[in-house]
Amino acid sequence: MRRSAMGFVAAATLGLGALAAAQQPPPVPEVTGGDDLVKKKGYFREIWVHPDADITRYSKLYFWQAMFQFRDVAPSGGGSTVAAAIRNDDPFPVSAEAKEKFKKVFLDAFVEELQRSKQFEMVTVVGPDTLILRAGILDIISDVPPAARHVDVRLSAVGEGTFVVQLIDASSGVIQATVGERRKIQPPGANPGRPATEATVWTDVEQWARSLGMDFRRELDKAKKKKAEKK
Repeated sequence: MRRSAMGFVAAATLGLGALAAAQQPPPVPEVTGGDDLVKKKGYFREIWVHPDADITRYSKLYFWQAMFQFRDVAPSGGGSTVAAAIRNDDPFPVSAEAKEKFKKVFLDAFVEELQRSKQFEMVTVVGPDTLILRAGILDIISDVPPAARHVDVRLSAVGEGTFVVQLIDASSGVIQATVGERRKIQPPGANPGRPATEATVWTDVEQWARSLGMDFRRELDKAKKKKAEKK
C-alpha cells in the first residue's frame, strides 16, 4: 500500500473498529489485513482490495451492525437570532433524538437495498461462504439550522457524511475490500435551494441512504458477475 494513501484506509479501519467495539461483539475473533489492501479504480472514490480477494467465493452477506459517528459540534457562540443562525456557515449540533432517528432512517433504507441483491443472500449467521459487511457513516454533519423550524430556509443539501464499508472474510477475519466516499446528504437530482422542513430533511436522508445502498449493491453484484464470467 502506498504510504501517501494510507490515511483513508487507516481512518476507516480504526474508526469502524473503535465504534464496533463499543456497540456489538464482532462475528470474528479479529479483523486483519488492512495493511495489505491495494487501491483500485471504480465507481466509488475510494476502493481498496486485498490482492488475494476472490468475490466469487462468497454467496452470502452478513450485515454487521452499522456504526455512526457525528462530528462534535459546539453550539454557536454567535447571535441567537433567527437571522444569525441562518448566516452561520458552520455545521450545526445534532440532538440526541435526531441522531437516533438518523440511524433508523439510514438503516431501514440501506438494508432494504442490500436485500435486493441478485448475487448475494442476506443471512443472520456467518458461514464459510459469507462476507461480513461492516458499514459506517463517519464525520456526519448537519447544515440544517434550528431556524428552519420557524422560517423559510433553503438548502441544497442538509449535511454530509463519509460512507465506509468493509467486506471481511467470515472464516479468517481478513478484510477483502474497503470502499468509501464522502457525499452530501441530498437525494440524486435534488433541487438546489428548495425549502427545508422537518419532513423534507428526513426524506433527503432516506433517499441518500437508499442511493448509497443501491450503488453499493449494484457494484458488488457487478463485480461478482464480472469475475465469474472471466473464470
